[in-house]
Amino acid sequence: MIKQNQIYALLIFICVTTVGCNSTSVRSTEREKIAPQTVQVTEDLLLDVGIGIFEPGVDAISSGEPGVYPKIREAEARFMPYMLMDTMQNSGSWGTVRVIPQRQSEMDIWVDAEILRSDGENLELLVKVQDSSGKNWYTKKYTDVASKYSYDTSLPNRTEPFQAMYNQISNDILTYYRQLDANQIKTIRVITELKFAREFSTDAFGDHLGIDKKGRYFITRLPADDDPILLRVRQIRERDYMFVDTLQEYYASFVRQMEQPYLEWRRAYYEENKALQEVKKQSRNRIIGGALAVLAGVLAQGVDSRTARTAGVVGIGAGVGAVMSGLNKKEEAKVHAEALEEISASMDAEMEPHNMKLENRTVTLSGSVNEQYGQWRQILKDIYTAETGEATSVQ
Repeated sequence: MIKQNQIYALLIFICVTTVGCNSTSVRSTEREKIAPQTVQVTEDLLLDVGIGIFEPGVDAISSGEPGVYPKIREAEARFMPYMLMDTMQNSGSWGTVRVIPQRQSEMDIWVDAEILRSDGENLELLVKVQDSSGKNWYTKKYTDVASKYSYDTSLPNRTEPFQAMYNQISNDILTYYRQLDANQIKTIRVITELKFAREFSTDAFGDHLGIDKKGRYFITRLPADDDPILLRVRQIRERDYMFVDTLQEYYASFVRQMEQPYLEWRRAYYEENKALQEVKKQSRNRIIGGALAVLAGVLAQGVDSRTARTAGVVGIGAGVGAVMSGLNKKEEAKVHAEALEEISASMDAEMEPHNMKLENRTVTLSGSVNEQYGQWRQILKDIYTAETGEATSVQ
């Protein structure tokens, strides 16, 4: 038989746990800074960087994973590359850094990433870096957790909540780059140029590159620096840069329009998630505590003590009340979940594709941007043919 003191102890414990407890957790992390450029690098040793549109996390979207909103993910897949581009440019360690969808131009280094998680509080990216030869520099998963102060509107000079992650990615790429010697860097640059040249004249440059068993490009022979065909190709490449720079103007406009509503969405999502987690915790604790209280009250009825039995009756009543309160909290949790959906739905309207004019053509930065870039390459083909009289290999 259960002793009276055990019943009293159980009832006291349940009363404490049913009422609940307060705790404060503080997350403190040292924020990553952009690595400074400490050594003067000549222009011929600066590599150009292309950053692809991030994969939005197709598996999570197609599986209907809770908290994943397709339109927002697609918008983030354009927003995040620009933030990384801006970070890498600010490091002063590279040539040009550009956001380029699906490697539609030729760059010395390519940075691709997939969004694994993005909910305002947590950001996880899987990043892959390789050079124009096809050599993989590294593949790495990055994880960052936003501080609550990131969304505190009362604080001045707030920065991007996940800027530390962009800084870290930039620093990691720079660390790898600094391990290369001058000859390796120059080889990467030459391969990039020859790949571009081959697109326009297979006859002239088709045998300048080979591919090894690992699928990497290597140089088989070099054209003369004063090769007239190469000089024309370089002029064409300058025009290609013009279009790529025009794309950056669009991305800059897109980010400016998206930045504030996206920040507010993440802030609201962050707060709603925190509230949702707290509600679920309270609900669980109250239901468990209430059930235990009812159990203790029932057990108390078998004790030879009027006081204990009376306490047991009170415990049963309190336990039932706690269970009902927990169930009510679950209903409240549903309300928070609906609020999240409403916030995301309101954000969808901000994420519609934008159009821009380019030499009497309309370029849409959406699914059709690849088609538009193909049209631009066709324009370059026409220019090259008009200047050289040679048919190009551009499809």
